[in-house]
Amino acid sequence: MCFSQEISSGINLTGKERVWEKQNFLSSEIIEDIKILIDNDYESVRLPVAFNHYLENEKCFLSELRKIIDYTESNGITLVLAYFGHDLDDKNAKKKTKEISKNWLKVLSAIGSGTNHVYLEIVNEPNISPQVWESIAPKIISKVRKVDFDIPIILGATNYNSLFELSRTRPFVYNKLIYTFHYYEPYIFTHQGTEWTGAQNSTIGIPYPYQENEMPKLSKKARGTEGEINLRDYQYTGNKIAINDKISQIAEWAKINQVELWCTEFGVTDNAEEESRIAYLKEVKEVLNTYNIKGFVWEWDGNFGVRGLLF
Repeated sequence: MCFSQEISSGINLTGKERVWEKQNFLSSEIIEDIKILIDNDYESVRLPVAFNHYLENEKCFLSELRKIIDYTESNGITLVLAYFGHDLDDKNAKKKTKEISKNWLKVLSAIGSGTNHVYLEIVNEPNISPQVWESIAPKIISKVRKVDFDIPIILGATNYNSLFELSRTRPFVYNKLIYTFHYYEPYIFTHQGTEWTGAQNSTIGIPYPYQENEMPKLSKKARGTEGEINLRDYQYTGNKIAINDKISQIAEWAKINQVELWCTEFGVTDNAEEESRIAYLKEVKEVLNTYNIKGFVWEWDGNFGVRGLLF
């Protein structure tokens, strides 16, 4: 069953997931950003939030969140609240499941009833074993459903919302569930030069789509890493055919299981050349649209920021 009546342009409004920056959660600032997104023709906003951090450290967090919800509701903007900063792993799964569930109930108290455009992405990129995730996800969903039977819930698979992991799972028996995956393939292009991903992605100047005469030499730092193999194979992965091949697989899974499917993150670092970034984002968006998959670009501002890009 499809809850979104038509495909609309979505984007991640980031910043409130980065707790190390110790930002205050101010509705006025976030609403001003949303106004800018609306002016740039975005109709759907995913708001990554470190819920546990703000619930513990800011007394006015829920009231500020409610102001944002009131604004997006009144303007017909889809708002995805995505749970970041959960620190979930196999060892602490039982404890964190209770914490995440408890926090969602607090958030639901602020959301209230009667919303038409709010969606809950219960855990961002769960990086735990599939067996553990498939045992705890229903517990979180059940807690939410006891309070709100109708609010749409979004969930992905393990290994950072991998579409391959998702294709190996069986959908849960709950109403109004939307399944999500994140798409950053080929990683050697989308994450080129990003320090946090290590030496394997240290080669920069990689074009999209693949162009033999424009390919850079392998970075010395990447020698002997997976980056060496990935650069060698880029002629096969750096094109729209490869993108379609991967996304079509998870689209077929959704079709077979009769579930709605979104891509709540796709993007490319600003270390890549602008022309290549635009070409990549445009073609991923086109493929998603082909399969009626709602997509959210990562991100408006930041090191993957698309502010000023037209695609």
